[in-house]
Amino acid sequence: MELGVSKSRFLGIGIEYADRREYQDTDDVRYVDWTLTARSINPNTGEYKPYTKVFHVEQMKNLILVADLTDSMLIYEKIASLFYISSLILELSHRLSDKVSLVALAHKPRLYTGLKGRQAIHLLEQIICNSSQTGGNTPLSAVLSTVKAYAKKNTTLTVITDYAHDPEEFSMLAKLKNTLMTPTAIYLVAHMWETQLPATGTTATLLDPETGTLITGRLEEVYKAINTHITHVQAILSKARISHLEIQGIGDAQMRTVKIIETYLKARQLAINV
Repeated sequence: MELGVSKSRFLGIGIEYADRREYQDTDDVRYVDWTLTARSINPNTGEYKPYTKVFHVEQMKNLILVADLTDSMLIYEKIASLFYISSLILELSHRLSDKVSLVALAHKPRLYTGLKGRQAIHLLEQIICNSSQTGGNTPLSAVLSTVKAYAKKNTTLTVITDYAHDPEEFSMLAKLKNTLMTPTAIYLVAHMWETQLPATGTTATLLDPETGTLITGRLEEVYKAINTHITHVQAILSKARISHLEIQGIGDAQMRTVKIIETYLKARQLAINV
């Protein structure tokens, strides 16, 4: 996971060969190209020029991680899924020596900067375990000004949230991504019964945990509206070319560990050095 993600032509350890050049005193002898060195011997003098290999090595990036901790994310095991996804991404960013800014979205956005990946994991754990720092119905758009202020060069934006936001919130996020030219990855955490009809031919009353609104109706109609909303959100993200992945529960997150990492790295590779 650590090497060969973003290409930069420097001498160092990597997984992709770039070039070779004459050996210098400060170079590591482990990477001397002995085959080329042997061919450089002068037959008249017996002298030779040692050459060393040059590889593509990893460049440090900036990661802004937005963790949605509002009321809808506290249902069932959605918060466990969020923490699992966050831990994967932050551990990888730590190994890649990235700088991390953590935005915890609850009653209001809280920003923590200058972190290393593992520091951010422990901080997020403390925030989640403190009930006073979670909950609320703050819109996703509340983080936009914070992200805009800290989205510098070589920055990747990663958002872990759910579908419980107005589609316009995702549209605003897409516009920000295009304006700042910041590669973005979004993980949409869901519980099975939020997206899948549990029974047919029934009437139910549903409670919106963030607004307290009660909705009574036939489940088929309710879930039809839910699926329309989900399709709309996914269409917005696809049109904006934002990498996104839906995760349904901690078990699904564990089974899709590689896909979670790939989604993040896909966005990270696009980070522009300007």
